[in-house]
Amino acid sequence: MDYHHLLTTPCATPAKLHAWVRLFTGLDVPTQSVCAGHAAPFDYLKHAYFEPSRDVVIWAPRGGGKTRLAAVATLLDLLHKPGCQVRILGGSLEQSMKMWDYLLPDLHKLARRHLQRAQQRRLALDNGGGCAVLTQSQKAVRGLRVQKLRCDEVELFDPDVWEAGQLVTRSNDTAAGVVEALSTFHAVGGLMGRIVDDAHAAGTPVLRWCLLDVLQKCEPERDCETCPLWDDCGGVAKSKCNGFVPIDDAIAMKRRVSSETWESEMLCRRPSVKGRVFPSFDSAVHVAEFEPPEGRWLLGVDFGFAAPLVALWLVDTDTGIYVVDEHVAEQRTLDEHIAAINDKPWPAVELVGCDPAGKTRNSHTATSDVGRLRSAGFDVRCKPSRIGEGLEQIRQRLRTADGEVRLHIHRRCTNLIRCMAGYRYPDHGGELPLKDGVHDHCVDALRYALINRGESAAIRRGY
Repeated sequence: MDYHHLLTTPCATPAKLHAWVRLFTGLDVPTQSVCAGHAAPFDYLKHAYFEPSRDVVIWAPRGGGKTRLAAVATLLDLLHKPGCQVRILGGSLEQSMKMWDYLLPDLHKLARRHLQRAQQRRLALDNGGGCAVLTQSQKAVRGLRVQKLRCDEVELFDPDVWEAGQLVTRSNDTAAGVVEALSTFHAVGGLMGRIVDDAHAAGTPVLRWCLLDVLQKCEPERDCETCPLWDDCGGVAKSKCNGFVPIDDAIAMKRRVSSETWESEMLCRRPSVKGRVFPSFDSAVHVAEFEPPEGRWLLGVDFGFAAPLVALWLVDTDTGIYVVDEHVAEQRTLDEHIAAINDKPWPAVELVGCDPAGKTRNSHTATSDVGRLRSAGFDVRCKPSRIGEGLEQIRQRLRTADGEVRLHIHRRCTNLIRCMAGYRYPDHGGELPLKDGVHDHCVDALRYALINRGESAAIRRGY
């Protein structure tokens, strides 16, 4: 057997790729998923190696092998794609070094003769390929021109660093320019949630696997009825699992954490609702396709220029509130927003509920946003209220005490849906939600509409 020839010859098929990985790294990567709708871990290696499309998002559990597999993908890029430049960018330098600490021993063991240079965080091969570890900073990312950017634990990234990283890749003759995002999905409202949403919208593959997809095959003598994993496993560990996480390790981890943490970080079922302003919001319950019902048409508006102006069309009925449409745009004048609102195909609204701060007059024009809406023919109401009061109005309609749902959002309102799921409280605690500039504006427009829906049409001053 010509060891060196096998090591450096590209793999023509997935079967040969799997055999290569098992021969040279000792990893028997699971090729079949266990859970419905999930990917197998080997699907990531196939994607990274054969590049059927460009970018990819990996949603995997803690200890689910994503960092180790990313190191293997990097090893293959360096050995089989001459001239390929790879950069490793973790949520922290420590996270980046975990992938590096897998990669460097592999190269020393398998291809030391091809290493031209191997420094603390940078290496080069004699085929023109190379790899380096980046720090979590814009300075480290900007100005790069590489083929592969592997981003590990993107949930912990600075959003500006992630944004800067989207512009660093360039294809060459042997490798496509690709950004890979790998992470657990800890909680709603974070960067990973945005990345997953953007990937779905753009058609970028999202490969998800969970603990069961990497769990070792269970021994026949183990008693299922008394096993703490039974509720999750249901016996599949004896019939389908063929991974690398020991059963006893999985049991020990489950005993240490809450059910919410277990389901979000290990079973990858859903991100944690901890810290969410609306934990009862469920897109499967509150979001649907529907024709606007009979009722009062209202408009909720949150003003903005650098931040987006948001307008929401609501129908107020005896059975609840129906959010029919949205307008979300930034860097536009109020006159442009008014024109866009009037262009919508919906009936004239009975009233507009908005932020009382919109009554403030502009020092140059001596007019206010509220005044300009009224001049355009809208009945504008802007009752002062506490943030908590408006949030409670929303919560009451998400689900009443007797379980009734009285808030329905049309599927076309994608910005509002994302904001309802991602609006959260600061990590350090507090009674007021986080004003992150991403999830607050749509919710503000909704609460302004609800707070002002019952206001009388008395004459108002101050505009």
